[in-house]
Order: sequence, then C-alpha cells, then structure tokens
Amino acid sequence: MNIQITAASKLTGKSDLFFIGVFEGEDFEKQAAKIEPALASVLDDAKDRKRFIGTFDTSVEVYGQSAKASEVIVLGLGQKKNYRGLCLRKTMAKIAQVAAARKAKKVRVALESFSGGSVKAEDVAAAAAGMPCLALYKFDAYVQKKKDVKGWRDGLPQTIELVCSLKQNPKVLTQAAERAEKITEAVIRARDINNQPANIMTPQELAETAEKLAKEKKLGCEVLGVPELKKNKMGGILAVGQGSENAPCFVVLEYGKEHKSKGTICLVGKGVTFDTGGISLKPGARMDEMKYDKSGAVAVISTMGLLADLKPVVHVVGLTPLVENNVSNNPQRPGDIITFMNGKTAEILNTDAEGRLILADALVYSAKYEPDAVVDIATLTGAVVATLGDKASGMLGNNEKLKSQIQKAGEAVGERVWELPLWDEYAEAIKGHHSDLYNIGGPYGGTITAALFLKEFVPENTPWVHLDVAGTAWTTANKFDCQKGATGMGVRLFTEFVTQWKKLK
Repeated sequence: MNIQITAASKLTGKSDLFFIGVFEGEDFEKQAAKIEPALASVLDDAKDRKRFIGTFDTSVEVYGQSAKASEVIVLGLGQKKNYRGLCLRKTMAKIAQVAAARKAKKVRVALESFSGGSVKAEDVAAAAAGMPCLALYKFDAYVQKKKDVKGWRDGLPQTIELVCSLKQNPKVLTQAAERAEKITEAVIRARDINNQPANIMTPQELAETAEKLAKEKKLGCEVLGVPELKKNKMGGILAVGQGSENAPCFVVLEYGKEHKSKGTICLVGKGVTFDTGGISLKPGARMDEMKYDKSGAVAVISTMGLLADLKPVVHVVGLTPLVENNVSNNPQRPGDIITFMNGKTAEILNTDAEGRLILADALVYSAKYEPDAVVDIATLTGAVVATLGDKASGMLGNNEKLKSQIQKAGEAVGERVWELPLWDEYAEAIKGHHSDLYNIGGPYGGTITAALFLKEFVPENTPWVHLDVAGTAWTTANKFDCQKGATGMGVRLFTEFVTQWKKLK
C-alpha cells in the first residue's frame, strides 16, 4: 500500500473512491462542496430531509458525478467537540473496510476534512497509513488457500492519496505516515507471532524468533537456557518450566546501549507459550486461548525490533522469560516452595498462578542494568477482566510520574490503561507461613495481590509499573481495528512511551 500526499490543486486522474469527512452541526454541505462541487445539491437535499446531518458513523454516497472519483463518500464525524483519536481511528478503519468491499485500488482522502478538535493533520496521515492494515489483518497462515484466493493484504488499496491544501507541510505529513507504517508492521508482527499455536511456537521457537529479529535489526541478544537459569538461581522460571518437555529459557534484547546517559528502561514481558494451569488444571472451555499467554513477551520482542527502526535516544532492555506451563510426571505441585533469584521464597498454592513466578526472576534480573524505569506487561489475572473488561488494561505501580507517562502514552495511541490501587493492606493475603510469600491471595482483589507479589522483586528504589493485559491482549470477536485473535496490545503503548520518554526526577 502506497501513501501519497497531493495538493488539491495538483490532482490528476480519477480515483475509485474519494472520502470526505464532515462535522455535525456545521455548514458541512458548503464545506464539502468546496472540496467537491458535485456534492452541493446532494448534501443540501440530504440535510433538508434529515437523512444525513453528520452524525458519527453515518454516510452519503454519490456516484458518477465527480471528475475526481467514480464514487464520493461523505462520512459523518459527529460533533467536533467530541471528535478525538478514537473517532479518527474508527473512521479510517471504516474507509479501509469500504475500500476492500468495493475492491478499490486507488482511494483519495480529503485529509483536512478529517482533522479538527484535538486531531491534527499529521494524526490523519498516520491513521490513514496505519489503520487499513490493522482493520483488515487476518491470521490465515494455516488456511488451505484456493488458487484464486489471496491473503488479507490483497484487500488493501494499492494507493491512498491524501489530498490537502498548500498550507500543509508535505514533509511533516509524510514523516507521520511513514512512522505509522513502521509501527503498524510491528503490531502485525506481534499478532502473527502471538496467533501461532503452542505446538509451533514453543519457548525455544519464540526465542529463535527473537534471535532472528535481533540479527535483522542489529539488536543485542542473549538467550539463557536451563544451565544459565540454574547458574543464576532463577527458580521461578525453572519451576514453571519443569512440567513441560519444551525447556524454558530467558531472552534478553538490548537497544541503544550508547544512550545510557539518557536513561535506561527495562521492558519485561510474560511469555507462557501455553498455559494448561499445571496440576491446578484450567477448565477445558476456552483453554485454546491460552496460547495468548505469551502476549506480554511478544509485545516486548516486537517493540524492541521497532525501536531499532525508530532510533529513540534512550537505552532499552527487553526481558522475556519463556516457558510452557504443562502437566507431566514432574511438574511443580501445590505445596512446593521455590526460591527466586534474589533469595526470596514462595509456596505454591495454585500452579495456575505461574506468570508472576517467571516475572519475579525477570524483575530481579533487571537490576543488572540499573534501570531508571521498569515496566512489565502480562496476561496475568482473570480478575482484571472482571474489573475492566476488554476496553482497558490494568495499571499498578510505585511511581506517580512513571504511571503518568504510561497513562498518557496509552491514551495517545488507543491502548488505554486504568490505575488500580497498590495498597499495603492487600499484601496480607500473600504473606507466607512456611515461606516468604504465597503465590496467590484470597478470592478478592486478585489483580492487586498479583501486582503486590511482583513488587517484592522490583529492584530497590526503582520506578516500576505493572500492566495486566489479560482483557486486551486478544479478542474473541471482530472489532473495528482487529479481527478475532491477538491484538498486538502493548506495541503501540511501549513505542509511544519510549519515544516520548522523560527521565524521572
């Protein structure tokens, strides 16, 4: 898909589709007619009859009356005061879906007509470049294809031409579009990896995938196998992994070592390639979705590859413990007591609370880099889904400025987070009797007690945020920006956070 920036006065030829946005409650018929005169009478009539007043997600189609396109589609954007990034992304996704349905090869978009309120022209350029791929993406790697059936990318327009006035800076718009394309490809990469089934994407295969990406992007990469895990006394990773014939490992990716003076950020991602629950076996219903328990690790790995392309001036380390939580003749058992890298111990009350065990060792390991900030991401608890559903991820942390940066990053890219308390009163539930800690708390506040468990392993005096993405890492129904499957949650948030990083004081 090719993105072109063209001044309205320099348009040549005819496109298949031409999209124009209008706001409710304004003289949109006059504004749209300035862009395409053929719309004047049609919109006047539609407005008079109240068939179209610019309400969000409504449209008017005009055929055969424009010299600029075979079909002109006017999209309602709602009231300008309510127009924001989410509205823009939904609108650009709709443009992609309509274009795919019409099998349009060349699409024109009146760029400035989709800006307004908090949405800038460069935001429109970015959304136009990124949303089509996100909206049309489908994981079909294992679908036997007929000769005349092509992949999901075949539904994309060959060209999206962004039509603007001469007052716009083409260089700024082009840079925004190119950046969005890179970010989108990283999200697609994360979806592709995360959608892979557990019989294919084992811990070792995921580690090799990370190694290949590191080689391609010239990232530092180290993979710790079982001997190295034992040497480092990473008892949490070893305990969870001992129940599977697919051995555990720990992947370290590093970008921008030369930028340490600007700050060091550690991104930590939970990588359980499949989670049966272990001896504390999960119910059979929807257990197939537990291939997505590697979502955190995949987000970190794909983000690290993207950072090598975007080149932010900051040092970033990606830490991903990779295991399969399975049942065998030698799994960890309820009642087992394990020792982590920092010497703390935990009694296993439930083997299905395994993610915090592998993250614990990874968080301790992060101290090696003397980080200015640590952010972990994990599909950690069902409790966060009960609390926030699939519209936001849970956020807990120990530093207000870091939480603020994460919150703003998520809001900017549409991967929103919502803070939950990290009060000491909840910690009573995980205080151990025969060990330092229990690996689960009581029946309530599960997201909070899980985060408090992780807090025990965060390097001393280090700003830290935990993101629980159990409700947002995959979807069981088609959405405007993602069909059923992995969402790529975390890639856009982390990218925005790292590229907008401000050293904490």
